[in-house]
Amino acid sequence: MILVGIFAIELHDGFDELERYLSITEEYLKKAEDNFENQLQEQVKKFSSAELPPEELDEINEYYGEQHWDYAETFPRILRSSFFVSAYSLLEHKMALICRWLKKDKQLPVSWSDLKGDTLDQFKLYCKLASLDLSYNSQTWQEIQNYLRLRNCIVHNRGLIDEARQEKELHAYVTRKKIMQDSLLGLSIRPRNQVSLTEDFCKEVIKTMWECLSNVLKAYEVQRQEQKTDT
Repeated sequence: MILVGIFAIELHDGFDELERYLSITEEYLKKAEDNFENQLQEQVKKFSSAELPPEELDEINEYYGEQHWDYAETFPRILRSSFFVSAYSLLEHKMALICRWLKKDKQLPVSWSDLKGDTLDQFKLYCKLASLDLSYNSQTWQEIQNYLRLRNCIVHNRGLIDEARQEKELHAYVTRKKIMQDSLLGLSIRPRNQVSLTEDFCKEVIKTMWECLSNVLKAYEVQRQEQKTDT
């Protein structure tokens, strides 16, 4: 039998590091943006006193506007998209780990990679083969399925929702998350319908992924206790 405590520790390994990485890099980007804005204010004062022609001032403003957009929008978008893809890769790794343990513990005749479908389909079917009592209609599982759609959109379509696979479902999900931004959670749709993750959404991703894995642990523990009672 799998020792659930050791199981949990091994499953959780990596999520704390991702959370710290997100916090540190977000803080660094914020400081970099603040430093840029301070430098910008100094440049504005300098150019204002230089009495430059209007067309030169327009060019300067356009240049610094593009620089500011990088700090405020482009760099955070790249960071968070990269974070999200890394987090999803970690989730897939943990799911594979669970399936390997279940195969050994229950002496299942097939591996999860032998099953048809995407990663989540394979994981779901394998947990069913192991007779784990899990809910696949839960909000947590539905969110994990949305993460897969979002991950594929970012990796294969640069986060552009238009013409992405499952475009309709993606657009509905991103729009719903945009509405939820009042609670500091969600996504926003950039020009051309490009996904732009928020810091709070990234934090929620870690929480939801671990909740998904925890549900598997709980189901395994319940099953184990029931088996002890039966014997």
